[in-house]
Amino acid sequence: MPTIWHARLDWASTATTTPDALESLLHELTDHSPAGSLSRDGLTGSVILALESSSLDDALMQALAVGRAALEQSVPTADVVGVEVRDGDALDRELEQPVFPDVVGYAEIAEIAGVSRQRARAFTKVAGFPAPVIVTAQGPLMARAAVERWLETRNTRPGRPATS
Repeated sequence: MPTIWHARLDWASTATTTPDALESLLHELTDHSPAGSLSRDGLTGSVILALESSSLDDALMQALAVGRAALEQSVPTADVVGVEVRDGDALDRELEQPVFPDVVGYAEIAEIAGVSRQRARAFTKVAGFPAPVIVTAQGPLMARAAVERWLETRNTRPGRPATS
């Protein structure tokens, strides 16, 4: 029984791929509901295809054949450098995952640590405190897991640390 598979092909090119060339590539792949992207410098890109096949092996071979043929027409200087194939259930599970890690700001850090917001802000000056993963107009956001790990291992003895 055929299954819908989703394949991602990554390519690298010796010449810059233009947005027009990407559009041409996507047009070549119209029968496979494609989506594509380019790196800023245009030397790498990726395309996602939908394929109907009865097995993973067949889907992989079909993705390579279809992708290479389309690249040859639209981006002749490109070589496929990576392929990933998954079924619809695996793709759905991946799409359910958040794009960003679970993040916390000063208010959440204060709550987790049981300190004031002022003290939570002061943590950022302590060596080893996690760097922000996102900076917004409201302030920096740190990865929750990194902050929790830092809080578990921090020195909580009163006074200044001993100098060596």
